[in-house]
Amino acid sequence: MESLQKIKHRIYSVNSTKKITKAMQLVAAAKFSKIKRKQNDVEAYYKSVKYLFINLVKNIDQDIDKLLNESAYKFAAKRNLYIVFGSDLGLCGSYNSEMFKKIKAEVKTEDMLIVIGNKLLSLIQRDKTFHIIQTLIQIGDDPSYDIAKIISTKIYDVLQISLLKSVKLIYTNYVNPINTTPIVKEIFPISNEKITEESEELQNEIDSSSFEPNAEEILKNSFALFFEASIYNALMHAKLSEMSQRRTAMETASDNAEDLISDLHIEYNGSRQAKITQELTEIVNGSNS
Repeated sequence: MESLQKIKHRIYSVNSTKKITKAMQLVAAAKFSKIKRKQNDVEAYYKSVKYLFINLVKNIDQDIDKLLNESAYKFAAKRNLYIVFGSDLGLCGSYNSEMFKKIKAEVKTEDMLIVIGNKLLSLIQRDKTFHIIQTLIQIGDDPSYDIAKIISTKIYDVLQISLLKSVKLIYTNYVNPINTTPIVKEIFPISNEKITEESEELQNEIDSSSFEPNAEEILKNSFALFFEASIYNALMHAKLSEMSQRRTAMETASDNAEDLISDLHIEYNGSRQAKITQELTEIVNGSNS
């Protein structure tokens, strides 16, 4: 049985840890609320951009994918480009490990990666089988729209020099605190099936005569906006999921610390009682001898 001093020291240590995890839980909850309000605005912006983009696509006759990656149609496209979203900080449960499992299941050795988040980057680099072409780390808890612009520009550059089959986002989609699941979302090519599926979500259509100078010209300049809006929406979902899982992880850690402190108090009282009983027995035996 441990000495009373050791048990008291463990109680003090666990209690100190509980104060830290409780504080981190409160900070994560505050950040979550802030990001949730912003994410609602970003989601509305993304839907507006998608609404305009899909209607532009429906009003032109040519193959829109050739506007960006014509060489992929002349030759056999060989690989995919993935943008994957992780966290810069730890202590968020299985957030990064679940993302890494999804990446391992989805990404092939010939594919290319743009990695966001230092913790996820460490997991991917440890594997040594992935082809990383760009990384973005230390983006903070309130990432700016410039992050989406940087990635969109990189996508354009890669499309000009590589035979890409597709561009896909892998991020943790936030539904509610219980349902945060890594998903794969394709943003290129813009297939006819995808246009039909997306169009069913739109309530109204835009008259093609409302486009000036014309739908084709506007479409060429709207790819960047569509990519940026899609990436920023995914980024905000990822941040929201990260804060949600960090809040849950810290709440669980605080609860576990409280349970451990309770058990240590019981052990301390038991040890103290046993020591008192032993001392009393020694006194009685000493008086009878």
